[in-house]
Amino acid sequence: MPAATLSRADEKSARKPEPKKDHKILYQTYFKSVGPRTYAAQVKEAGNGNHFILLTEGRRDKETGELRKTSLIVFSEDFEQFGKLIGDTMQFVRAHPVPPEVAQRQVKHWGKPDRQGFSKTAKQETAKAR
Repeated sequence: MPAATLSRADEKSARKPEPKKDHKILYQTYFKSVGPRTYAAQVKEAGNGNHFILLTEGRRDKETGELRKTSLIVFSEDFEQFGKLIGDTMQFVRAHPVPPEVAQRQVKHWGKPDRQGFSKTAKQETAKAR
């Protein structure tokens, strides 16, 4: 009986996948938000020398303890337009802050109160809104 032969497609699928090569990290920063969220930004170098930004939100599931991540990749050809998009969005957010009653609810839920029961952030937001 002749030996079974594999087609090229079968040969490819039979091979073990190579482990992902970690891209070189050129810059990284992060901050721990209120609640269970952490935000991270990294600038990485791809294998072809191109740079890209990797933005990640990580949240730990309260029930399972599992870390869930959501990521966005921005490639170097879009850096300028992406920066403008973020800058324009931040201008809008600064010009249209949340109403004082919403800021107060945020303080009650997320803020670390000072002696008077308000967080510094809430005081600043409330003062801006006036």
